[in-house]
Amino acid sequence: MDMDKNYSALFEPMKIGKLEIKNRLVVPAMDSHYTDENHQFTNQALNYYGERALGGFGLITTEFLCVSEEGLAEKTQAGIYDDCFIPMLTKLTQRVHENGSYIFAQLQHSGRLQGKGTTKLPAVGASNIPDVSKPNTIHELTTEEIPVIIDKFVASALRAKKAGFDGVEIHGAHGYLLAQFLSKGVNKRVDRYGGNITNRARIVCEIIEEIKKACGNDYPVVVRTSGAEGYYGGNDIEDAVAQAMLFEQAGADAIHISYGTAIQSYYVKNGFNIDNVKKVKDAINIPVIGVGRINDATLALSAIKRKAMDFVALGRQSICDPHFPNKVKNGQINEILTCTGCMQRCLYTTSFEDGFGTSCMINPFSGKENVWKIEKAKQAKKIAIIGGGPAGLQAAWILGKKGHQVTVYEKEATAGGQYRLASVPVMKQDLAKTISTYLAFCQKYNVTVKYKTTATKELLATENFDEIIVATGSLPVIPGISGIDNSNVYKANDILSFKQVFKNQKVLVLGAGLVGVETAELIGEYGNQVTVVDMLDKAAPLAPKRPRQNLLEHVKQLGINILLNSKVLKINSDGIVYQQDGNEKTLTGFDAIVLAFGSKPNDELYQDIKDLGNVYVIGDALKAGDAKKAIYEATKLALKL
Repeated sequence: MDMDKNYSALFEPMKIGKLEIKNRLVVPAMDSHYTDENHQFTNQALNYYGERALGGFGLITTEFLCVSEEGLAEKTQAGIYDDCFIPMLTKLTQRVHENGSYIFAQLQHSGRLQGKGTTKLPAVGASNIPDVSKPNTIHELTTEEIPVIIDKFVASALRAKKAGFDGVEIHGAHGYLLAQFLSKGVNKRVDRYGGNITNRARIVCEIIEEIKKACGNDYPVVVRTSGAEGYYGGNDIEDAVAQAMLFEQAGADAIHISYGTAIQSYYVKNGFNIDNVKKVKDAINIPVIGVGRINDATLALSAIKRKAMDFVALGRQSICDPHFPNKVKNGQINEILTCTGCMQRCLYTTSFEDGFGTSCMINPFSGKENVWKIEKAKQAKKIAIIGGGPAGLQAAWILGKKGHQVTVYEKEATAGGQYRLASVPVMKQDLAKTISTYLAFCQKYNVTVKYKTTATKELLATENFDEIIVATGSLPVIPGISGIDNSNVYKANDILSFKQVFKNQKVLVLGAGLVGVETAELIGEYGNQVTVVDMLDKAAPLAPKRPRQNLLEHVKQLGINILLNSKVLKINSDGIVYQQDGNEKTLTGFDAIVLAFGSKPNDELYQDIKDLGNVYVIGDALKAGDAKKAIYEATKLALKL
């Protein structure tokens, strides 16, 4: 397939040092969680990294490889501090090279961010100041101990070269040891490694120089640093620019500009770091790699075209769609799975399925490379899917790709279901792209989608389907509370679908789960005074930590009041009677009341047709949950049929 010339700038080769990279698209260092407690990569790590090489990325950087035992961040962090790691690291580089990409090893030491239970060795730091998230005792490295740390980085670089890595990246970002030296917020030293910008950058500059001496001047060395640390008293972009100039003088072949908090949710705009990256690029003469919620091909192109950066690092986006480069190159823009910033499946280990590490809510195949395979069915079947939400569409395109004849019945005029409504709250617009991409896959694999069609038992029986999948989603829970049928009482879905709009009114939202709080947020955006009431002890308790924190911060900015530990007893014409701490209380003066009490399975059709045989139910229609659960269930079922 010919290359899409509109995006040709992304595929122009460029050198880092003397190493020519085939395009401008980079996989940055991210924890894959495909490592073990011996600090070795697993075989699945080879599949994970190898898939991104097959997907067309010009350069891949490993997740952080620890250079010294006391610097471990996690019990399963990959290591490079001993020769015992070289054999598996060699297998990794071989796989990536076989699949057409170059790979750099990221060299890291956690310093004061040493992980709990990772080692019995004391944590060390640029200063003895502990991080607020880990108030441990920190040993401040003496001037005489710093060369030992430098030597560990150099020894690790030599191991990387021996293992076949094409270069190394020195990790000086995200609060780890070298970032602690670079940071004016943490580095309080009074020796040659503290004080002014030059001194704070000295340890990194000496590491660069010593790696060049040990590995050869032609061996590429990249430095990753934070364009801004993002907290009061930390480094800002001016520090980063000045330090990048020093790294260049020391011999670095490229600079990689990140941000203090490496992973951002959908509450942070796409490409938020581009302007910072450009400021660094304008000041130096070596290539600059930029990163920061870049999840769109045209956004990546604009960053290159306006010379904001030389290489675009796609972090979570490369987890979501490992074939992003090839799809862009081949003009398959509509088939790109877009990272939504949801953090549902790629960040928090508590959300991982048993036996797997990093994956993606909208692409469960990520992280399961060479484990989950879509293979042609031995016999094509006629399959019906009822419901055009994410679960139904995900199952549909997979089954279509397997060669089955698939028909999707969707009662509405538009696909997406509850998931499309979930894209309505502020900053969640990328969720809608999931549905667009699934529909593109459906078209590609000859899936028929029938809109404004209600599937009935009679219709399904008449069509003689071999298999039927019910993905009808959920319905709102409407409890038997007195007054719930009042004319000024609405459902959350009425608000999210804009069937009802409030402006400059007092609105009471009943329910402080994620839907309730996000509905309150949307209502608040229209200038309304909003109060949320729930018997929960905290708002949006099931939301991932970082998006939840962002949501509650925004709700606070909007002046929304959240009243917890409060059970609704009765709905009055302008408010409610509720119970709190055993006492009965009232809220009055509200123009409208919105119900967000959660969801229950919409399984009426399933109960009606399950006797037809070969009928399956998935997603919310089986048990109300989140999209991650629904899409995962749909994928597993489709792979079986």
